[in-house]
Amino acid sequence: MPEKAAKRQPGSRPSIRDVARKAGVSPGCVSNVINGRRKLDDPIGRAVLEAVNELGYRRNTMASNLRRSQSRIIGLVIPNFENPFFAELVAKLEQRAETTNYRIVATSSREDPETEAREIDELVGWRVAGVFVIPSLSSRALNLVSASETPFVFLDRIPQNAATDGVGVNNAEACALLMRHLFEAGHSRILVAYLGDGIANVAERLDGVRNAVAEHEQPVTVDYLPTGDSIEGARAALDAYFDHNPKPDAVFCLFNTATLAAYGLLQQRGFVLGKDMALAGFDDSAWMAHVHPPVAAIVQPIEEIAKVAWERLLARIEGDTSAPETIRINCRLEARESLTSVETQAG
Repeated sequence: MPEKAAKRQPGSRPSIRDVARKAGVSPGCVSNVINGRRKLDDPIGRAVLEAVNELGYRRNTMASNLRRSQSRIIGLVIPNFENPFFAELVAKLEQRAETTNYRIVATSSREDPETEAREIDELVGWRVAGVFVIPSLSSRALNLVSASETPFVFLDRIPQNAATDGVGVNNAEACALLMRHLFEAGHSRILVAYLGDGIANVAERLDGVRNAVAEHEQPVTVDYLPTGDSIEGARAALDAYFDHNPKPDAVFCLFNTATLAAYGLLQQRGFVLGKDMALAGFDDSAWMAHVHPPVAAIVQPIEEIAKVAWERLLARIEGDTSAPETIRINCRLEARESLTSVETQAG
């Protein structure tokens, strides 16, 4: 027989008993359905799923633990694990977690907003202590973050007007610095390869490029090429550009996958970096300092990003209720030998 229980108080979190009462079944039946021990397509399974959706019930995967003590788990949602920047940031955050007796559970959105929303929802359902997100970002994910009592900190890609703490770098200033370096070296035709539109830090980097162009007193030609996030896609986009456009005298890649693709393509086409053409990338990777010539890079201070972000999230977990803030950290330019002057190229 269905269990008769007191009505749920307005504003309280729906419980498994609320779902059971709504579906007209026992709490044990609800548990069997949501834990996969009962079919979802029979009358009871369908009734439970309808009640779950209607009430907005979220399974508490760690309930037995977390009722006894505060969670020591931190969630982390990143776009992918292949990007060296994301991988290094995860490693630095894990080091921070170890020193404060927390553990990080990391998951990937695969640059898909719906996957991202699902992963965020699942982590909140676990009742983790807090969550870091490098967002893709769907409106559903933003709504989940805004509505949750769980502390969140956005990393790297910080949405505008998000009522949540964010920690990133001064993308625009860093890109403007690199562009001014190219202009001062005499480059007047520059190809800028970027991930794509609609991503916060990409927009900031493009703003920095365009600001530097607008401030430059001499006429320059800057072409903008969206490449997608894979090495193969970036290589194909760059190949097509070089087949149908005049040769630039510098290539500036706004993310590291494009830098790797551009390096391979330029080598294959016979260009000598540091002589025939300049190449620079946003984000440094180990290979860039060890090829010949070494590839110039804007270096993000990953250690400092992790430190500041960890301190911000920990403060929220410990009860800080101050207004959300966005913290920006400066990058530095490693002006390696792949950056040359036009005069050097001509010689």
